[in-house]
Amino acid sequence: MIKRIYGVNVAVKDLDGAIETYRKVLGVEPEMLEPDFFAFPNLRGAAFRLGETVIQLITSLSEDTSVAKFLAARGEGVFLVSLETDNAAEDVETMRERGARFVLDENSTGVFGEVNFIHPKALNGVQYEVFQPAKK
Repeated sequence: MIKRIYGVNVAVKDLDGAIETYRKVLGVEPEMLEPDFFAFPNLRGAAFRLGETVIQLITSLSEDTSVAKFLAARGEGVFLVSLETDNAAEDVETMRERGARFVLDENSTGVFGEVNFIHPKALNGVQYEVFQPAKK
């Protein structure tokens, strides 16, 4: 079951510059997110934890990622909204039955947990991720 909005991912061109701006404005130190944290390769980011919500700044390390394509087409801004679940497999299947179109045929798993992405065309131009964090 979807529990809450986990966070928002913001696509940025200059990660280091964006980190400094967010650090100064929010007064929060970020957690750096290396490429193995992401479901797709060639991404890098930083997470600013604000209570139970996370603002993640993400940038692309190559020109062929969805983040790079987003930046080229739309510029910097909100890239996706992350929905936390306690059972990604079940929720993705239920949403598919209800007509949602997902980017991946199978959920991606890694050090981050389990995730799949609802295609932006399925929900009025906004990409959502169904995210089950790794158990700590």
